[in-house]
Amino acid sequence: MNRIEKHYMKMLFMVLCLLASVPSITHATAEMGSFIPASYCGSGWKRDGKIIFYDRDTLSDRINGEAELYMPYGFDRMVAARYSSEKTPTAGIDVEIYRMGSHLDSFGMYSNYRQKDGQSINIGAESNLSGSQMFLYQGRHFIHIQITGGDSPNSVALTECAKQVASLLSGERNRPSELSAFDRPEIVKGTERYLPQSLLGYDFLNRGIMAEAVIGGASFQVFRLFGTDTRSVSASFDRFKSQLAKVKIDAEGKDTTVLEGVDPLYGAVIILKKADCLAGALRFADKIMVRNTLVSVCR
Repeated sequence: MNRIEKHYMKMLFMVLCLLASVPSITHATAEMGSFIPASYCGSGWKRDGKIIFYDRDTLSDRINGEAELYMPYGFDRMVAARYSSEKTPTAGIDVEIYRMGSHLDSFGMYSNYRQKDGQSINIGAESNLSGSQMFLYQGRHFIHIQITGGDSPNSVALTECAKQVASLLSGERNRPSELSAFDRPEIVKGTERYLPQSLLGYDFLNRGIMAEAVIGGASFQVFRLFGTDTRSVSASFDRFKSQLAKVKIDAEGKDTTVLEGVDPLYGAVIILKKADCLAGALRFADKIMVRNTLVSVCR
């Protein structure tokens, strides 16, 4: 085979690979489009214009300045549509549905946008209504719905639209199973956050969940790593120990070790290593209560 023939064979191979990927891309796009209400999103809100699709390369065209936040959570595509009010022509509802890497990733995005003063509505796995915006997630999808151009927030319209979108979505309607470790009375509900990398800003800590806790009126922060095994937990534990001052180590049982010390960024910390689990606490007042919480989080 001469050089020209080899060149054309290479080009043919590349074209065939491209064509082979088209059906899966088309199927994914069609599926995302099916999650957008076809005509109305709630009573009196009619779809205005075409459905618009975005991927990893074009998401910044829609949310410039925020697109990078989505990438660590496994984002691969988004679909958007706008609905106009039949009563108030200047008002509109924008619906954005993001497909993330997993159910835990969609929760992670939701936890980044959820508002502390927002109202919890029984839609999807969880939802949060705040002013003119609604955030929710279901399965691997994170949804943002917003009203613009109206005189005042319209919670009824947002809720109706969110319910209709959720009814079209696939995926789990429960919270991710990883959150079960934080189902404790001292954990403040609605404060859990999932971070897919560099927990606490440290590259030696893997992905994990953080939450606020309150015991006896005193608050503190709790975290737990996920996706770990005994070896990686031991490595993270040792790295943490190496940067602490005033280190104290206690063994509690044959497979549990507790590390206390002063972190250069967070002050006093307590880290618990138990088999393949690593959990920690910061900004606390009572060490004994904190230890009991960490043991429970690593159950």
